[in-house]
Amino acid sequence: MSNKPSLSLQPIVSLHKNSSEFFDRFYEKNSNHMSCSLGCSKCCFVDLTVFQAEAYHIIEWVNFLSLENKLTLLKDLKSSEMAEQKNTAGKVNKPCSFLREGKCTIYDARPTICRTQGLALQYKISDEKNQIQLAVDHCPLNFKEENSLPNKAEWLDLDRLNALQSIAENFFLKNNLELRNQEIEKLINKKNRISLKKLKEFIVSQLESNGT
Repeated sequence: MSNKPSLSLQPIVSLHKNSSEFFDRFYEKNSNHMSCSLGCSKCCFVDLTVFQAEAYHIIEWVNFLSLENKLTLLKDLKSSEMAEQKNTAGKVNKPCSFLREGKCTIYDARPTICRTQGLALQYKISDEKNQIQLAVDHCPLNFKEENSLPNKAEWLDLDRLNALQSIAENFFLKNNLELRNQEIEKLINKKNRISLKKLKEFIVSQLESNGT
């Protein structure tokens, strides 16, 4: 079996790759002011939904795994979830359905939002005079010291990222006949997204039914 992404998934896979590379460059310059590291999972205590392209990418990534790695993944996903914790927003929440012992079990196929968390995110807002202004957001655990936030040239343009995400999703929706699965279609909510909780349950069911 070829591990090359299906045609309809190539735009989202490319966006994921570019997002990760952007994060790596940003982190290399600013790691002294960031808490992001192996074992930090504060941002993972949230119930996320993802685009359909991202859900199918995760499923395809699982299908590409070796039998040994599928067995490991199944064991991890069937193990007990971590206890509720405060997330970066200060809210007590259950962990992401794919988080185990502080580590992401689908790290290589994680969604865009997970790849950009921790960055300085630039977005546009309207002020009282309806003038467009730039705003910036970041994980509250990062850039806590005064004047530690990097300059604007290093911020990730969130509006542009969202536009690219929509382009990748629309391409997938128009070209996904080779991947379409009725059982996965049942997981789609009213906003045309899929919850990671339901996706995890589907993957566990598939791995078990395939004799993994």
